[in-house]
Amino acid sequence: MSKTNINLRNGKLKKKSKSVSDRILFTVIIILLVAVTVFLVVTLLWGLITSLKSERDYLKNMFGFPNLDPSYKRNSRDQFFHLQNYSDILKNFSLTLDGSYYKGNVSVYKQSTTGFFGMLINTLLYAGVGGLICAFVPAMTAYLCAKYKYKLSGVVYVVYIIIMCVPIVGSQPTLISFLRNTGLYDTFFGNYLQKMSGAGMYFFVYYAFFGGLSNTYREAAEIDGASEMTILLRIYFPLAMKMIATVFLIQFVALWNDYQTPLLYLPTHPTLSYGVYLVAIDPPSGIKLSDVPHSVSACMMLALPILIVFVIFKDKIMGNISLGGIKE
Repeated sequence: MSKTNINLRNGKLKKKSKSVSDRILFTVIIILLVAVTVFLVVTLLWGLITSLKSERDYLKNMFGFPNLDPSYKRNSRDQFFHLQNYSDILKNFSLTLDGSYYKGNVSVYKQSTTGFFGMLINTLLYAGVGGLICAFVPAMTAYLCAKYKYKLSGVVYVVYIIIMCVPIVGSQPTLISFLRNTGLYDTFFGNYLQKMSGAGMYFFVYYAFFGGLSNTYREAAEIDGASEMTILLRIYFPLAMKMIATVFLIQFVALWNDYQTPLLYLPTHPTLSYGVYLVAIDPPSGIKLSDVPHSVSACMMLALPILIVFVIFKDKIMGNISLGGIKE
């Protein structure tokens, strides 16, 4: 048998073994994705069913549907037909918070009482505006570093790599002291300033995107007399808008569910997730909100807006990023 035939046969065997391994890997990934999807769907369905139960019905019937039998003393008719658990959350979900700290040598004391709708406004201010900052500021810094080839852009790029690779430990006490001494502690403006560094993983995503765009766009706009801000806002940012919207959605979801940062930096401006966390620990007097059905109802009120936003915008935001025009 010639060497050529042996090489062809070995090549076919390698291709077959590679295709078999690829199929096995693909099958394993599909199984894992299906398992995660089923887990999430089951969890959401269980949460929805539990939020429509009375506490006594839940204790006897944790995983079944709500018992609506009128003759059953533990029935969940009010919770199911009148959404009683959700009504209790809207009416009685109120927190009175206070905070005291030193601004230099001066003692500062703040107190606030916030209901459900106040927490909703705080959440929109925290997650909505914060998400926009986390989406646009890295895009701005990445554009400057990718399209302006000067020495400082290389320094900024290296610094951002170091920030990502090297964990910064023990910075929170210093940051809190700075915010307190400048009067920015427990304010949304101070929280927004914390998010304006422009660093993070999405800086490198934007950097690769803007770096791959042709400079012909810029040159044509400059010939027509466009300013640098016009080039940025009317040419390059529209091309990256789908990517910016995707980053905004990801950041919005993360900030919507974040309770630790408001707990630390916005102690008298509770968001919904912050409020749910506090109510689970120490519910307000007058009604028991810390039992499982009420707690799950509050969590469902947190999860449903995110789910609705994703369902509405998934085709526009999560689609493939396409680019028309000139490419280098």
